[in-house]
Amino acid sequence: MIDYHIHTHHSIDAEGSPDEYCKQALKLGLKEICFTNHCELDPLRDDNLIRINGEIKPLSQSLLFQLQNEVFKLKEQYAKKGLNIKFGLEVGFFSGIEKRLKEIADGLEIDYLLAGIHCLEHICIDSSKECNRYFQNHTAEKLLEDYFNNIQLLIRSGLFDAVAHFDVYKKYGLNFYGEKVRLFNQEWVYQIFKLMIQNEVGLEINTAGLRRHNEFHPSAEFMKLAKDAGIKIITIGSDAHRIEDLGKGVKEAIEYARSYGFERAYMFFKRHKFPLDIR
Repeated sequence: MIDYHIHTHHSIDAEGSPDEYCKQALKLGLKEICFTNHCELDPLRDDNLIRINGEIKPLSQSLLFQLQNEVFKLKEQYAKKGLNIKFGLEVGFFSGIEKRLKEIADGLEIDYLLAGIHCLEHICIDSSKECNRYFQNHTAEKLLEDYFNNIQLLIRSGLFDAVAHFDVYKKYGLNFYGEKVRLFNQEWVYQIFKLMIQNEVGLEINTAGLRRHNEFHPSAEFMKLAKDAGIKIITIGSDAHRIEDLGKGVKEAIEYARSYGFERAYMFFKRHKFPLDIR
């Protein structure tokens, strides 16, 4: 089993040290994990932060190198115990991020670069404290339009290995808009999946939705479209922000992928992908 979406206490909204996650991974029988702490870079927001040595500081290249070095030490230590550890980041994508991301990530030995849409109009729709500021001023139709326009930009940037939590707008959008938020344009999303194939960008099966509204990200209607479009690269992650959530739903995610005809999940090393047979 693998888990390719993990936040440690270095992410300001998460808890638990990398070493604690590694110990838990061994207990759970995980074979490979990838740490993907938040990398938020929007200059119009105040969450471009990282926690290092218990202190919250502005995110910088030097602090990412500190984080990388911590992960690499654990990688060597736990390899002897049968656990493979990878170093990744989860980037909050926004239009115009390219230059800043290339600058801050220059020289890092990243295995896996995951990206998701956390914010629209610089408002975090993935936050219970902020989401209503966006929702109250936009229809469900406008939310979907803005969101999927940004997904297309993320894919076309050519910077990322996979799209995180493809329909994360449901996290709080379902409660606000109700079922209207499910009424997406299927042909549009089908073409987005085709764009992912062209750019070799993977689709993450994120298990966090199971803990909130009893369905994966992406939900069933997206999975069918993804398979019909020809998506082959999938990754699997718990989006753990607490140690007890590590690996949660991963077995179920594998079964979920199989049920739509997917035969492989993918692992990464220095941005190169390698298949894991899940048949």
